[in-house]
Amino acid sequence: MKKMDFETKIIIILVICGVTLFIFNFLTLLSTLISLISIGIVITGPAVFEYKKYRENKEIEERFPDFLRDITENIRTGMTLTQAIKATKETYYGDLTPHVKKMITKIDWAIPFDQILTDFSKKSTPLIQKIVSTILETYKGGGNVTQVLVAASQTIKEINKIRKERFSAVYNQMVTGYVIFFIFVGVLIILKNYLVPSLLSFGSEISLGGIEDISEFYNTIFQWLILIEGFFSGLVVGKMAQGSIIAGLRHSLFLMAVGYGAFYLFL
Repeated sequence: MKKMDFETKIIIILVICGVTLFIFNFLTLLSTLISLISIGIVITGPAVFEYKKYRENKEIEERFPDFLRDITENIRTGMTLTQAIKATKETYYGDLTPHVKKMITKIDWAIPFDQILTDFSKKSTPLIQKIVSTILETYKGGGNVTQVLVAASQTIKEINKIRKERFSAVYNQMVTGYVIFFIFVGVLIILKNYLVPSLLSFGSEISLGGIEDISEFYNTIFQWLILIEGFFSGLVVGKMAQGSIIAGLRHSLFLMAVGYGAFYLFL
């Protein structure tokens, strides 16, 4: 049985704590704030680790062309492919560095090179998996590895360039998404502070306690609307800007926190 890593254990603990708190609140306190906290605990743990993984993968893709370039230069000096990789041992490649060191260690242990590349690609992004697969096929077939490395490096650079250009192109749409959300929050604040009290004032036969109950009902509904809208708006912004829903989790958490805080601030 595969042993769980540290991050998985933390996520499981946070999910259990969040669910337990939510159930306890549902059965006893019935507090909207505590419900929010419990949901935040459940979401935040996985979101933080998934976003951390996303950032690591992004940096690996950005630094991988540098790694391929160094290997290419070493091969041109007369080294074999494995020797060229070992020669990069002291070079820093950001989040790619630990993976490079593992590859070098496996080379020293005389593990088959194709197995080393396969193990590395399994822990990488789909883009790098395709690149590594091409390199591996060329290596096995006795083709021009140097030429493939140069082409692969250029391909990744072009893809990263396109991603940055897309981010710049959709920046205005990101801002629009934020503006729309805050307008939505502003509308709910106006409804809560002006329209709902005006509607309740027509029901003069309703007791004070009844008015307070109805007001609290609308208050709760508006809070959940803000949280739902903030969560999905953040995911959409992340998908538009960086092509990943996981990248939108930070936007979701930010919008949910700011929207919820603004709603209480202007009550």
